[in-house]
Amino acid sequence: MKNKLQIFLLGMLMLCILLAYMGCAKDETTVGPQNPNTDPNAPTYPVTVTVLGPSGAPQGGVIVTLQNPPKVDSIFSAITNSLGKATLQAPAGQQVLIATIGVFQSTITVTVNASTTGNIISAPIKLVQNTALGKTLVIFAGCEHIEEVLADSAIGYTAFDTTSIEYMRARVVADSAALLTYLKQYTIVFSDCNCGDEYGYPKLARLYGRYVQQGGNIYGGHYNYMNLQYIFPGYYTTGSSGYGDSLKIINTNLSSVLGYSVIYWSTGWYSPYMDLPANSVVYAVESGTTGSASSPQGVPIIVENHVGTGKYVYTTYHNQDILNNADTRLKGIVRYFLYNMK
Repeated sequence: MKNKLQIFLLGMLMLCILLAYMGCAKDETTVGPQNPNTDPNAPTYPVTVTVLGPSGAPQGGVIVTLQNPPKVDSIFSAITNSLGKATLQAPAGQQVLIATIGVFQSTITVTVNASTTGNIISAPIKLVQNTALGKTLVIFAGCEHIEEVLADSAIGYTAFDTTSIEYMRARVVADSAALLTYLKQYTIVFSDCNCGDEYGYPKLARLYGRYVQQGGNIYGGHYNYMNLQYIFPGYYTTGSSGYGDSLKIINTNLSSVLGYSVIYWSTGWYSPYMDLPANSVVYAVESGTTGSASSPQGVPIIVENHVGTGKYVYTTYHNQDILNNADTRLKGIVRYFLYNMK
């Protein structure tokens, strides 16, 4: 009995040592690989870079980080403003910076001088799609053409797969499990509006809900609300009426990236809905309109709906309408969600 007790205690001791080792190993890996040219206490200096989107326009909302920081600290990371500029800290010497937003990523090697006044890097970082971060699908339909907006020179995004709403509807009836597997290979799905016949295809709408619940991201306008009615039963049923001539951005992240909070709006009226799911996020409203309990600042125009670990971003309007709007800055809305859907 004594020998058994000794063996048990020895086993418990070995287990504690193993757990302690694993804990230490975990702490070490959170620091990341150390830069051989620096040490954790090395002085750091400001570095300012400019990040451009695929179209060549300055891009806000991009996370810029030092690839091999000497230690874990927020000073080695920054987010670009509406001018595409970000300032972070880095030790002196040759350093690698990584710019990432959504499924886009690029790196640049810079030389950081030991200057307290800062280092302004003249060569910009231009984002490119990184398929390792996620793929994109556009579902063609009859009344909305998001693909035209994506391909516009202000956005310059043409690297996406395509399919049709007819294919999706036939496939979900034939084999819904296979269709879900097909969708799950994509990080972002753009769903064109198909003129209002969406109400007759609840099985596809519910499949979209399963895709989002398991981490997928969908973006679509106008009659996409019919898909949301099936995904969120009891919501998107109370309509609104009224007109406004401006769009008010109420989400601070979006307004910061766009560089404006109110903009002229002439994309038409698409019967928005006032009863949104409790966990929805309203990004923009029609200026000067009366809101509701779920959208107190006005009639919702851009809504992010959450289910599971994914999201379904809904715009009341057809997204191609912004191409004909008097203020071309509206294109930045699609660009923002394209880069932030992941």
